Amino acid sequence: THCISSAASDVYKRQALQLWHTPVELFQPYYGEAIARYLLVNYKLNLYPYHDLIIYEIGGGNGTLMANVLDYIRTNQPEVYKKTRYKIVEISKNLSEKQKLQKSLAKHGSKVEIINKSIFDWNEFVPEPCFIVGLEVLDNLAHDMVKYDIYDGQPYQGYVVIDEHGDFHQFYTPELNQDTENFLGLRGLEFLSEPSDYMKTVKHPLNENRTLQQFKNFLPPFNNALSKTEFIPTRLTSLFQVLNEYFPEHQIVLSDFDSLPNASQGYNAPVVQTMLEDKAITTSTFMVEQGYFDIMFPTDFHTIRDLYINVCGKLVKTSKHAEFLEQWGDIEGTTTKTGENPMLTFYQNASFLHS
Repeated sequence: THCISSAASDVYKRQALQLWHTPVELFQPYYGEAIARYLLVNYKLNLYPYHDLIIYEIGGGNGTLMANVLDYIRTNQPEVYKKTRYKIVEISKNLSEKQKLQKSLAKHGSKVEIINKSIFDWNEFVPEPCFIVGLEVLDNLAHDMVKYDIYDGQPYQGYVVIDEHGDFHQFYTPELNQDTENFLGLRGLEFLSEPSDYMKTVKHPLNENRTLQQFKNFLPPFNNALSKTEFIPTRLTSLFQVLNEYFPEHQIVLSDFDSLPNASQGYNAPVVQTMLEDKAITTSTFMVEQGYFDIMFPTDFHTIRDLYINVCGKLVKTSKHAEFLEQWGDIEGTTTKTGENPMLTFYQNASFLHS
């Protein structure tokens, strides 16, 4: 479901047809080696030699990143490799078993631990400094729907119900669930009649022209005082809270899409797709039959940067995909004979959040 450039070479095109064609898979081992360089530099600057290099990867996929990172560290920093431990936290039983069968696991066996559980169920305190890595994880995390009263800014929680005929219906209520209240409080969205100067810079339904919204909502079929829908990252908020509570000495590196084409209506709205005769078909709504569609959310990295700082109290920055790889990747080794670098030009709609 992840799109890549049509200018890719044949080898990239062939691999892109496979089920897994995230950047880690498409550009192995170079992409994983870029992550390894980032980890090594930050580790040696801040933790070496007094602490081990402990890496927790959330959702390890095929285990490719684990293999690429450990191979690179063993080859280039053998003294650090001796102090390295790599733990994959994988919710999928099938994927955790697949990761255990990785050929590289035989090479790095004692260094690797596969933990088959959800990171949201984590309940073990980890006092040691560690790195939390999550690539292409954020787009699959659940979001909540919120609309706002365009007159006083009051938020309304969105729900979907399915009637006895299997039809989907939306409704909104001023009674917010705990996750939504938590996120809105952390973001500081107390708009009331006028937003703060800071919030005027944020992508948000109430930052649209209110007079125009009021006029539109006066006309049928709307006839209400509610804004467009905003999809808020409540599950990601929970993730940050887990990291803050159980991994107090962590550093973080997350990457995912900051925008997605053909998204449904609303702010931070998802792309909803299914496969039909080997073609990706996009729908205009998320209210589709469960189990037959992929729902992927873009991530507003500026919002989650501030959210992370509020929850974890740690400094963090954002970088565009190419910017991060230009600093940490093997640019010479990944440039083609024509002078193109697919690792930089692909995935231009992705970003990093990193300590």
